[in-house]
Amino acid sequence: MRMTRKEHASHRLLRKLGANGSYLGFYYTATAIELVMNLKETIYQCKWLYSEVAKLYHTTPYCVERNIRTVVDAIWNQGNRELLIEIIPYPANVKPKNAQFIDGLVSYLSEMEE
Repeated sequence: MRMTRKEHASHRLLRKLGANGSYLGFYYTATAIELVMNLKETIYQCKWLYSEVAKLYHTTPYCVERNIRTVVDAIWNQGNRELLIEIIPYPANVKPKNAQFIDGLVSYLSEMEE
């Protein structure tokens, strides 16, 4: 199965940030990014997003949320924090929440598409 361009871009960005495919959350995050980028609206709820990703992977929204949080933690603690702070201009001393993380990556990738 061939990856879409958006999916490929989100995989590359997550890898640059220090995440890798050994985390289930890596794939959940990439899928969440693609879903949000394909939305016509700019407002979405993480509850909806976790449910949509969970359906695609035959798991629970709670599992999706937890695994995305694990990826955010891994990037924050061992990944490329400088790039993360450049992409997500939230306070540099505070780890972003899942919603902030996804929103920041979507914004960054959307700008790269323009």
